[in-house]
Amino acid sequence: MKKIKSFGGKSLGGGKQEKLLKDFVKMQEELQRKMQELEENFSEMEVEASVGGGAIRIVATCDRRVKEIEIDEDLKEDLETLKDLLAAAVNEIMEKIEKRREEEMSKITQQFGIPGLM
Repeated sequence: MKKIKSFGGKSLGGGKQEKLLKDFVKMQEELQRKMQELEENFSEMEVEASVGGGAIRIVATCDRRVKEIEIDEDLKEDLETLKDLLAAAVNEIMEKIEKRREEEMSKITQQFGIPGLM
């Protein structure tokens, strides 16, 4: 980086600013690497939601993939209740996924001194 002199002859660039910029770029690259690793790990992190006293249970991964759905046999006879409970279970699992993703991302951003980024 070229040093620029002010009217008083003081240097306006170079040394400290250049080091700060390099440190910032390194930190940004490290943050991106860790976030990418976390995104890859989301496929292994599971959350579970259960509604209707366990009548419907859903297991999903934090990359938003449903792995398993269990439905109580008694619900097969009451389609309206089944639909209502299934919608509630899907909404609950999505909320849990988002909460877990935010918690995991927050752990990383706090390491870099930028809480509340995600």
